[in-house]
Amino acid sequence: MSENVNKSEEAFRELVRVLEAAVRAGAHSVGLEPEDEELTVVHYFGSRGQVEGPIRNELKQAVLAEIVSRADLAGKPKGEMRLSLLGMEYKVVVDTRESFDESSFNLTLKKTSRRGT
Repeated sequence: MSENVNKSEEAFRELVRVLEAAVRAGAHSVGLEPEDEELTVVHYFGSRGQVEGPIRNELKQAVLAEIVSRADLAGKPKGEMRLSLLGMEYKVVVDTRESFDESSFNLTLKKTSRRGT
């Protein structure tokens, strides 16, 4: 069980790292797209996307499981989670879509007020 907890913590840190990089870059959302054996990260600025690179293959499934769990996506195509990124509170709206038996995710970043509303 300890190994699962450690993998979950590592996956959460990777998710936060990816989202904080998007905030720093000024992106309004992040796409996670399966490509070959990797999960490619794309920052979206309006209708323009910029590929940022992959999530490490050994963390791919754990990061996806972390998103599904935290956004309460079990059996649903849309959910949300609240995260602190770079000292600010964000609501992250998660949309999923299936393509060729693989899930793609779009995580839209919405800054919330200090009270978390």
